[in-house]
Amino acid sequence: MKPTYFQIEFTKERIIPSGRLALVGYILENSGFIDRLNKQDTTGRRYGHQIKNGDILSSYIGCLCMGKPGFEAVRETDDDPEFFCQAMGIRRLPSPEILRQRMDEIGRSMRRALLWENTQLLVKNHASPIRLPCGLVPVDIDVTPFDNSKTRKEGVSRTYKGYDGLCLDDGLYRPGRISHKL
Repeated sequence: MKPTYFQIEFTKERIIPSGRLALVGYILENSGFIDRLNKQDTTGRRYGHQIKNGDILSSYIGCLCMGKPGFEAVRETDDDPEFFCQAMGIRRLPSPEILRQRMDEIGRSMRRALLWENTQLLVKNHASPIRLPCGLVPVDIDVTPFDNSKTRKEGVSRTYKGYDGLCLDDGLYRPGRISHKL
């Protein structure tokens, strides 16, 4: 299903929060990202999945765009699944369980391709990071401390939430530097 094309204009009308999905779906479809993703095999099995890779990734991207990073968030589209599917160009909406399993497969087998696609998407849409006068590029990252109070994990320290936690080391943060002032 191709996403519906929308005309963007300024208005004083009430705007629904999920309306941004239409623009995201349009950008994904226009980039050819979904078509290329659907042609790639994530498992090495002979038979294809009932839900295509593009539908899996579009579903998760849609959830992320609504500020819902958990796989269960795909259930929240049940309020208006027709709009969600039409806006994101999804033919078949996965269950949270299928979404999690397939995202694991996609993440393991298509990492390089996804990084390349991400770069191409930014280039095609003329997105360029803005450098500060000091030469640095600001990066907006939200840190979620996980409660690890009853574990013996390495790098656990006190969090701003008041319990022992661990900040996943993504190359920018180090365990023990969990702070709301990051």
